[in-house]
Amino acid sequence: MAAIPEHDALVWRPAGLLETYFATRTSIDYYTSVCVWTKFNRPVEKSRLYPAMHALIGRNPALSTVVLDSKTKSIKFALAKEIDLDKMIEYRSSSGSFEEFLAELHDIRFTYDTMTPVWKLFVWNENTVAFVFDHAPFDGVSGALFHVQLANLLNDQSAVLSEELSPIVNVDQSTKLAPALESIVSTSPPLWFVARMLLAEFGPKWGLSEPAERYGNIFAPYTHPVEGTTYRILEIPAERVKVLLHKCRAHNTTMTGLFHTMLLMGMSKAYIGVRGFQTSVPINARRFLSSIPDAANEMGAFVFKYQEVTAAQEEFSWDEVIRFANSLRKGTTRRAGYNLGMLKYLFGNISGWMEAKIGKVRQEEVMELSNLGVWKFSGDVSHEDEFAVMSMGFSQPHGTLNPPICLSSVGVVGGGVTLTLRFSDKIAGHGKGDLVFDLIKKMVDELSEKD
Repeated sequence: MAAIPEHDALVWRPAGLLETYFATRTSIDYYTSVCVWTKFNRPVEKSRLYPAMHALIGRNPALSTVVLDSKTKSIKFALAKEIDLDKMIEYRSSSGSFEEFLAELHDIRFTYDTMTPVWKLFVWNENTVAFVFDHAPFDGVSGALFHVQLANLLNDQSAVLSEELSPIVNVDQSTKLAPALESIVSTSPPLWFVARMLLAEFGPKWGLSEPAERYGNIFAPYTHPVEGTTYRILEIPAERVKVLLHKCRAHNTTMTGLFHTMLLMGMSKAYIGVRGFQTSVPINARRFLSSIPDAANEMGAFVFKYQEVTAAQEEFSWDEVIRFANSLRKGTTRRAGYNLGMLKYLFGNISGWMEAKIGKVRQEEVMELSNLGVWKFSGDVSHEDEFAVMSMGFSQPHGTLNPPICLSSVGVVGGGVTLTLRFSDKIAGHGKGDLVFDLIKKMVDELSEKD
């Protein structure tokens, strides 16, 4: 579809490096959609949801973003003129599992070069609200922020009653979108970093035809499209989360370190003999955005990435939990933006760089942990007239260039935590993802037992 002429849309600004990377990945069908969901204690009726969405869209410019010129090297973000909630929100009922529905949600492919924002909202079986979105204007934290604000608005009678039930949201054309990440935080890597990364990416491989030794020979080359993706969900109840959190604090470490170690153990037992695994952890960069007022609550694509090669470990050790958590903390600095800054050296040919990887040996991350943390919601479950969030979940699609196995985590303050493992047997190997998931579940059960 041809791009809409600029005079037909209010163009906010050019897409930034990270936004362009995400949009390019979507436009060549290498990535689909992200999902963050919440389960409420009561049905979410249209009469309450639509007014809340009017207010929510008005408060968050990213929700009005459309992507233009997606097939060019100059992708732009523009402002929708109006949003039709009847086209953006769907109510679904099903006797199947949410895991099955989740696979359907991740098959959604958003269309660029139109005046329709790149997100949808699904109300599944009356009380589970799934926010599904394209990665270009949003990151995972944006999904969590969406649900926190939605719950607040559902419970704010004054805010809800001040809005109309009309499905049409007229977008304020004076709305301003937050700047791109690299215009706020320096992502310019030093020359030594540039040289090392360019050599690793484009330098000679000295005849390497099999995966690097630390990976063994278990991972298939990059393939497109990815087929047979499976999503496994583990809901950890509040009482068990409390025990896990207590043990983490007793060891002066974090739940992120704990979940990463569980994932590492699963990988180590699934792939016997592999000495180590290259891992990645997305980092919320909002803490560095001091120039944006209330940056912590700004929806957008504000994420860095921490990477390391982690030695295989088949037996649980708090020492490894502590080590990884400390390494992640030390790596969570502005310097984490160096990898993002390297996109400049592709000189706009991001799609060509991506497509050139197909059929080649995977030399990048083979596992990922993405932890959105825990979020505080309004609403009291003991009050029947209030909307209280009972649980929260987060999952990512199996993109062509993404790690074979990914663990996503998010939870509710004082409540439970949901883990979602995403994998494809055709890439990870038959039964490997299930083995990893079962090991994580076993470790959660064992470690959440009171001493």
